[in-house]
Amino acid sequence: MIWTDKTHNFAATTCKHLGRPCPAAVRMVGKLAEAMTKAAPMTAEDFEICGHTTLDGCTRKCPAQFISGHDRIRIYCGVDDSADRDGLERFADAILASDGSGFSSSSLREYPCALAEGLPQRVSNAYSPRPVEAAHP
Repeated sequence: MIWTDKTHNFAATTCKHLGRPCPAAVRMVGKLAEAMTKAAPMTAEDFEICGHTTLDGCTRKCPAQFISGHDRIRIYCGVDDSADRDGLERFADAILASDGSGFSSSSLREYPCALAEGLPQRVSNAYSPRPVEAAHP
C-alpha cells in the first residue's frame, strides 16, 4: 500500500499473517511522521528516535522495532528488540528502496512479517521558470 499526506510519502507491505498491511503499523508510521515534522525546527538533521513496541493490529500483538529520523521512518513488524538493526535495514532497503541492492537470506536470524516506511516529501527546484519580461510597446 502506498499513500501520501502533506509531509510524507508512505509505503506498507502486506503482513504475512493478515494478508493486508498491518493497521497498527500504518497508524504508527503516520504518528511518527507527525512527530518528526513537529520536532524538525528544534532538532538537528541527524536526530533519531528508535525503540521497540507491541503492535495491536491483530490478535497476534506482534513485537516491532522502529527507527524514526528526519530522512526516513521505518517500522519492522514481528521482530523483537534483539533483532539485528543493520540486517533489518538491508532487508528493508532490498524491498522498499528504489536503488535497493540484493539481500542474502542468511544474513538475518529473524525476518519482519511486514514493513512500513515514511519518507519526507522533498521540494524539487528542478523546474525554475524564467521570469516573463513585460512586453514593450
